[in-house]
Formats: sequence, C-alpha cells, structure tokens
Amino acid sequence: MVVSRPVSDRAAVGEQRTRWSFAVGPGMVVGLLATAALVVSMFMSWRSGGVHPSEIPAAFLWDRDATGSPSLLVFLIPLAVLLGVGSVMRGGAGLRVFAGLLTLVLVGLYAYQLHDVTDSLHASLGDALDPGFYVAGIAGLVGLVSGFVPTMVPSRRVDRVDRIDAV
Repeated sequence: MVVSRPVSDRAAVGEQRTRWSFAVGPGMVVGLLATAALVVSMFMSWRSGGVHPSEIPAAFLWDRDATGSPSLLVFLIPLAVLLGVGSVMRGGAGLRVFAGLLTLVLVGLYAYQLHDVTDSLHASLGDALDPGFYVAGIAGLVGLVSGFVPTMVPSRRVDRVDRIDAV
C-alpha cells in the first residue's frame, strides 16, 4: 500500500554545485626554488679570489679583456624577475623556459670566456670557479625544467547547498 503525504508549503531541496578552482602546482614550486637559487647565486662568489657577479663586467661575456661597469647583475636581476613572474603567473611556463634558457646561456658564456683566460694562464677552469657559478647554472637548469611542469593543477570542488523553496 502506498501512502502519500501532502507536500508542505516549504520543502527542503538539496542541490550540489561544482566549482573548478586552481591549486598550486609543482611548476610553481620548482620555479620559485629556481628563482631563489638564482637570487642566492648573486650574493655568492663566482670566481676564485672571492669575485662576486657585482665585480664582473657584463661585457666579459663577449670580451675577455673587458673592464668597468655595468656588472653581470645587469643580466642576472632581470632573469631572476622573469623566472619569478613566470613561476607565480598562470600560464607562465614560457617565461620560465625562456629565463632558464637565458640563464644557461649566460653561465655558458661566462665559463667559455673564463676558460679562455685560464687557458692562457695555464690554469684550470675548475680551479677558477666558485660555488656561485654552479648555483646559477643549476638554477637555470631547474628553471628550464620547471617550464615543462604544470604551474597550477585544476581541482574540482563540490558544494552541497540546502535551500528551502516555496512549492
């Protein structure tokens, strides 16, 4: 036997709403780590004798006899900014790849020119390099790789909404 009850003037209706949101992804985290490493490398010695990037002329990258200013920081600071912006920006993977690649080019040119200098002095390139150089190189490589990792991951959120409707 089926029993029916009259529907009251107000009935509770349960509704589900689905929202898409974005959570922090691995590309953002790895990109921010690369940015931090690049900034730290600016304060470390790049060449034996305690030579920091602020003491290395920017023109050294194409002229091994260069002296004066501006320093290598003219390139390193904008690269760190590009890497950082690409890390926090949605769709910033291209910026991270670009900044990482340019950082590797900068580090490679520096090593090439320093190799020419040390070779003419009959010294070893490995003995002339200090940790700041390696930290910048690793930061460039990690920044490049972070461009191929998703910046943000989509997540679906289901909310249950109870409302009372008049019938």
